[in-house]
Amino acid sequence: MMRKVRKLALFADTRRSTALMAAKSIASIAAESHVELMISCDQAAKLSLNGAATPAAFPANADLLVSLGGDGTLLAAAHLAHAHGVPILGVDFGRTGFLTEVGQREYEPLMRSLLRDGLEAVPRIALEARIDGRSDRFFALNDIHIDRNHRGHILLFGIHINAEHVADIPADGIVISSPTGSTAYFLSAGGPIIAPGLEAFGIAPICPHTLFSRPLVVAATETIRITVPGGGEGAQLYADGKPAFELSAGSTVEIRKSDRPVLFVRTDNRHFFTVLEQKLQWGSSIKKRSANN
Repeated sequence: MMRKVRKLALFADTRRSTALMAAKSIASIAAESHVELMISCDQAAKLSLNGAATPAAFPANADLLVSLGGDGTLLAAAHLAHAHGVPILGVDFGRTGFLTEVGQREYEPLMRSLLRDGLEAVPRIALEARIDGRSDRFFALNDIHIDRNHRGHILLFGIHINAEHVADIPADGIVISSPTGSTAYFLSAGGPIIAPGLEAFGIAPICPHTLFSRPLVVAATETIRITVPGGGEGAQLYADGKPAFELSAGSTVEIRKSDRPVLFVRTDNRHFFTVLEQKLQWGSSIKKRSANN
């Protein structure tokens, strides 16, 4: 079902001059299309877009949030948009640009099309972490990971899926990934790539001190519980790579599917496995790449 765009939100990496120029271009397209523009209060001074609204609850009530930057900017935008159910479109001004859907040469005609014809949103599952005994909820589009506090000391992490104890793994940490995040830190930890449409989570130990530890893929309906060993120095909980909470020894973290998905704009510009080949050289020969260079 197509969704008409009447209010457009912009979120940019204000350190990049190319992203700032793109924001001005999109603002002009929005004005031509008689679409209301809104920006974050924190970015208003650097974006300098006259006439743009700066609502305190940005981007509430927007029909589309456009992220201008790299994957890190898009993750930050996802955290803003998720709470309000706003679809996201990422324009790539970063280095890797795996999550961002649109290239720098494509965004202007695409924006005109979306503002004229409307958009279709595609849901992607996300993660939510809770700590036993606390009401806090920590959202992540890519991954939740738990890491040791002190270098040089591995921890014995307990892994439970629903009520079943799966393993106790000596490691630096544990990462739990959504399909969207399976090409990020989870991949570096040795996890498999999970196609974005699957309702599944990946679990991988970080630098396990064992020869027989392998990543797991479980259904997104499962509840994952990670225990931090007691009597030690605790650990740190990270949500999408950002420190979220200091875990004391003996803590238990529960990770499950977020009640609300993250909405991405369907563009049909790129296909997942094509991006794997282009960005991560999946399926290509290392020898061939070296010879071409």
